[in-house]
Amino acid sequence: MKKIAIIGAGSVVFAKKLIGDILQFDALSNSLISLMDIDSGRLKVAEVMTRKIIAKLGIHASVQASLDRTQAIKGADFVICMIQVGGFEPGTMTDFEIPKKYGLQQTIGDTLGVGGVFRALRTIPELLKIAQDIEKVGNPGCLFLNYSNPMAMNCWAVDRGVGVPHVGLCHSVQGTSKQLAAYCNIPYEELEYTVAGINHMAFFLKFAHRGKDAYPLLFKMMEEPFIFKQNKVRFEMMKRLGYFVTESSEHQAEYTPYFIHHGEQIIRDYDVPIDEYLRRCESIISTWENTEKMLLGGDGEIVVEPQSHEYGSYIIHSLVTNEKCLIYGNVPNDEWITNLPSGCCVEVPCSVNGAGIQPHKMGDIPKQLAAICRTNINVQQLTVEAALTKQREWIYQAVMMDPHTSATLTLDHIWSMCDELIEAHQQHGFLPEYKRNFKSYGRSYHDLGETVVATLGIDKAFVDRKGALNELILKVENPSDDERDLAFEIVPEKPVFEWLSDQSQRVTVSPNSGSSHRFQFKNLEEVTESVSVELKCGDAKVFTLGSVLKSQLAIDFDENGVGEITTYLGGEVALKGELQCNADGLKFDFSVQDSLLTEANLKTREEHTWEGSWICLQIRVGLQESRPKRIVICPHKNGGGQAYTGIFALEDSTDAVAVKTILDAAKYTTEFIIPHSMLGSQPDEQLFMINVRSSIVALGDAHSGGISELCNEGNMAVFSRN
Repeated sequence: MKKIAIIGAGSVVFAKKLIGDILQFDALSNSLISLMDIDSGRLKVAEVMTRKIIAKLGIHASVQASLDRTQAIKGADFVICMIQVGGFEPGTMTDFEIPKKYGLQQTIGDTLGVGGVFRALRTIPELLKIAQDIEKVGNPGCLFLNYSNPMAMNCWAVDRGVGVPHVGLCHSVQGTSKQLAAYCNIPYEELEYTVAGINHMAFFLKFAHRGKDAYPLLFKMMEEPFIFKQNKVRFEMMKRLGYFVTESSEHQAEYTPYFIHHGEQIIRDYDVPIDEYLRRCESIISTWENTEKMLLGGDGEIVVEPQSHEYGSYIIHSLVTNEKCLIYGNVPNDEWITNLPSGCCVEVPCSVNGAGIQPHKMGDIPKQLAAICRTNINVQQLTVEAALTKQREWIYQAVMMDPHTSATLTLDHIWSMCDELIEAHQQHGFLPEYKRNFKSYGRSYHDLGETVVATLGIDKAFVDRKGALNELILKVENPSDDERDLAFEIVPEKPVFEWLSDQSQRVTVSPNSGSSHRFQFKNLEEVTESVSVELKCGDAKVFTLGSVLKSQLAIDFDENGVGEITTYLGGEVALKGELQCNADGLKFDFSVQDSLLTEANLKTREEHTWEGSWICLQIRVGLQESRPKRIVICPHKNGGGQAYTGIFALEDSTDAVAVKTILDAAKYTTEFIIPHSMLGSQPDEQLFMINVRSSIVALGDAHSGGISELCNEGNMAVFSRN
């Protein structure tokens, strides 16, 4: 009796297919099916389903179910993995919704691109635990059969991280070969084909009928509108590369930079289904719910379908019986494809018998196919490195190398998007901590050895007004594995202010962490030029960087009490308008250049507030207020908008600020008044310090959005009455 463990058995629809396939082989009909899932409800359904399959087939197989992965794998001869870490919600939804904010559209997002990268980062740690259990408690020679995507990244990581016998399994070769036979009216049993490449980007190197090349027929059939319409992207790629690819058009559209990035017309022309995976997931959930009701209905009859074309059962059968079969497997590249990198995960034909899985040596594949495969392998390799080493910079660089993402987003947007995704997934507990790296830089602190980095920055505005209250912030980053006790001193080049806190301080920093320390000071006199501030430390293994306190941007109200505000992005005017202090409060009237802010985009505001444009105001009244008020303005549909009192807590909305919004073809105008009661100011207030930041979805085209800001380096503009 063979023990076959199924990890992620709560994926009941797919599990039902595989278990039915396995148990229909006579040689496997007395197997022990060991089911494991983290969801007890789904696990119960899977157990009931398996027992009904056994009863329906009238065989002597047995079943056990456990929430304990190690126990499920103990003594197993085969382990089948079909897990989805994070599930549809929040995992997949996060993978789609955050990139969408940056203008990055996806179709499936489970294999490559930013969605594939973060799905891999969630999944690989769990796969390594499964592989480690196989190594420790599985039977000798236990085979790991992986069905979880992203296939190539997952299998590559298992090989690098643990190295147990494993194979990645997909059904794209079987499914596509049947499609092509149907397109060409060739009986499937007469079709001859050979496929090689990487998962989801393997190509039909041979496509023949009765010994003759059938590609001329396939190219001819491509000219048939009905045929072409069914697979527009794949046929277009075949026309350009000369070979047909195994995975669907919706996948190919996001594996390459030629389609989604180029606008709605191309998307329509090639029938690219944006957000397709979200719709599929909703359908799968509905199917699951119906399956659950049917299986738990007590006497509900179960239908066991004939054996499918999934390779899993055939591999197990061949290994047990020594009956040879041919499958297409995802395996480490040990010169199976000689013009793809060694060690990467390739998809090639494999013979299977009692001696194991034997990949076929393919030699070089056509150069153009190897080249386009390498664009995907680059992303896979960096993702695997990030997952195995926990070096954060390789996450950004993996996404940076993705063909579709790199064609769509700027580097700043890629970094910011990854930051948001990392934070969101870590909040849900799906990602571990990564080694610290310089913000927005592709280099980890681990390269700096034992060097502590200490920097001095401006956290409050330094204004050229006597008596202004301000703060500096000392940030200390310790990359070493030892706690560091350090002494710092802050020394200005001129005695133009007095300290309100001790400017000499001992700082203790924990291993592999950082800390922040604030120092308040008060201006003793007016400052009209920049003042350098030196940061000193006697420890030779500390790199220190001081700061420069700059004169403030000053903008006067005119005789009508109006001040003008203009911000720029990429040399273009991004936001322009007026500020006026009146009896009601501070009145703002802005025009924001944003060519992608449309009625359709604004409709998502009610569910997803932090999408699209926003304006963030930081306002201090006078010189002495310790903290600025922070107010975020989000335009809404129907000429309205909403104000929020915190940039990171958008659920804290306020109705005290009424927002008017008018959309135009390439911009919007917004008008609002922030009441004196909210600011703690008076109608005759003489001075305000303000910074204005605005998020622009697009400034003239789809990839030129970003953040414009009135002041930078921690400063605020001074608005004063004449």
